[in-house]
Amino acid sequence: MRVGNITLVQNYSDWDRFEAEERGEEVPSLPSVSDQLIFLEEVALARTAADLGFDALWTIEHHFTPYTMVTNPMQLLTYLAGTTRDVDLGTMVVVAPWHNPVQVAEDIVMLDSLLGPGRKVMCGVGRGLGRREYAGMNVDQNEARGRFDESLEVIRQLLATGECTFHGEYFDYERLRIRPRPERDLSDCLFGAGGTEESVGVIAKGGIDPLVIPTVSLDVALDTARTFATLRASAGHGPAHTKLALWVYCAESEDDARAGAEQYLANFADSSLRHYELKGEHFAQLKGYESYADLAALFRDHMNPFTRGYLNDHPWGTPDRVAARIKELASAFGASEVMLGFKYGSMPADLAERSMRLFADKVLPELQDFDPQPLKV
Repeated sequence: MRVGNITLVQNYSDWDRFEAEERGEEVPSLPSVSDQLIFLEEVALARTAADLGFDALWTIEHHFTPYTMVTNPMQLLTYLAGTTRDVDLGTMVVVAPWHNPVQVAEDIVMLDSLLGPGRKVMCGVGRGLGRREYAGMNVDQNEARGRFDESLEVIRQLLATGECTFHGEYFDYERLRIRPRPERDLSDCLFGAGGTEESVGVIAKGGIDPLVIPTVSLDVALDTARTFATLRASAGHGPAHTKLALWVYCAESEDDARAGAEQYLANFADSSLRHYELKGEHFAQLKGYESYADLAALFRDHMNPFTRGYLNDHPWGTPDRVAARIKELASAFGASEVMLGFKYGSMPADLAERSMRLFADKVLPELQDFDPQPLKV
């Protein structure tokens, strides 16, 4: 099994100032902790992961809030490509409805061309959930479903052949050709992330492999993955391995691990609630997001289950406990690769590096020898 590292770039300590500014209150114009400082810390941590033997470096796309500040994952990955060797690079995800799909495909092919043989770029795409982000990108969130579906097909065609003919509601191309031309069929570089049955259905029927990024809970994510496997089989495709994102905290003692997990995983859960406005009432009015309305109602009434879910679900503890939990989850999800976040919430960079180095020494080789079977119906 492959093991990747996630570069997240959260400025968790800025949430109170950010939300006060959003409400129109008088606050300092800049965060107390520099966004640039956090970027530099996380880039250094990514390089460390590459040196320690991780198989891939992954990053994410978000805008406008302290949740994560990677606004252009392909730009960050291109930078990391030039400062590392051997390690592969991946997005989890490019949010397709915010972009022209031709540009997304061009960026993938260009980075692949720069990497040369022996290294791979992997592009996970999704449709996004954040209301602030859709508004700031000037895209109607009610169009997310259609834009995602069409973008996925355009990107798939261009990666496979370098050409595309497609006529849809949002995109219209007749024998479009991109440069640089892909040297080979790159469609296996494409992965799809979906949080609803509709999204998963499009990914599964297209024969695209799944990328699992748990936004709510691993139980919900596993139900969605099983739906994917069923729909994929119904479309005539064989079983597929998944790529699974998890948040990790590794320490020498159980007490130290618990203290770190209870603080920093709780930070991450809180940040997710705030960024995605998961307690909001707006989901019921958004086309294609209605399934989130019931979850939002639950979170409005019962906050603790969401935070406890991160603590109960994700791998933390001593190296032996972390290894056992990741194997358990990889087997359940049929994962051929796990992408692991080591720095999140208000966690200091030196503590994240200590956790990563302990993991790399005690856990990484064991996981790289592990071979889970793909998720089956």
